[in-house]
Amino acid sequence: MTPLDKLTRDVKLLKAYALAATLLPAALLLASAGQPDKPVHFKEVSVERLNLVERDGTVKMIMANQERFPQGVTVDGKHIDFKRTHPGMLFYNAKGEECGGLIFDGNRDKDGKVMAGGHFSLDRFGQDQVIALNYQEQGSGYRAGLTFNDAPDESMTAVEEKYKAATPEEKQQAQKAGKLGLQTRLYVGTTVGRSSAMIMADQRGETRVMLVANTEQSTLDFKDSQGRTRLTIGVDKNNQPVLRFLDEKGQPIKQGGL
Repeated sequence: MTPLDKLTRDVKLLKAYALAATLLPAALLLASAGQPDKPVHFKEVSVERLNLVERDGTVKMIMANQERFPQGVTVDGKHIDFKRTHPGMLFYNAKGEECGGLIFDGNRDKDGKVMAGGHFSLDRFGQDQVIALNYQEQGSGYRAGLTFNDAPDESMTAVEEKYKAATPEEKQQAQKAGKLGLQTRLYVGTTVGRSSAMIMADQRGETRVMLVANTEQSTLDFKDSQGRTRLTIGVDKNNQPVLRFLDEKGQPIKQGGL
């Protein structure tokens, strides 16, 4: 065998080896894909985004890092664009539309102040969050609590289209009527001032009942339809019981006027 023939043979062998090295992993991958119901065990997996889908491809859940987290939301086939700058998880309903999620983050700024938070929420069908468990920290203060909201009957895209040309006054009226945006109905948690609080509101978002407890006092306020405190029951910082009846200007009502 001449040197040229030997070189030609070696080149053919290298080509065959390269082809086999390329095709074998592909064949193994295709073989595993052909058995979708066969469990596969991994001890550890690192991914930037994980999509959980039904057999027909409908998305049910997405877990992603900050860069690959979905931006905006799509409802009734229309996309509403807005920025999302956190990693987390999103849940999707049978239509493939977002219906809740979890986001989280935390860091210190250049001055060493903490900026952190976590948020878990569930959305009304076609609308925004009606249940939210939230923690927010900024600097030296933080708050954490559970919030229940009302959301409009119409979808987010329908509401956006209806009020996109509305004046600020018209939007305010629509919000008071529960037709635009969220209305907070109940909050239970802590405040930035480290008090415990429970706040209840009516259908217009006006606060009607407020319970606050801290080292100084524990008070229960009842408010009228304009959000003005009219009755306070509690215990003050001297451990004395408090019972106050107030007029519409916040002035105490005398005993004789009851």
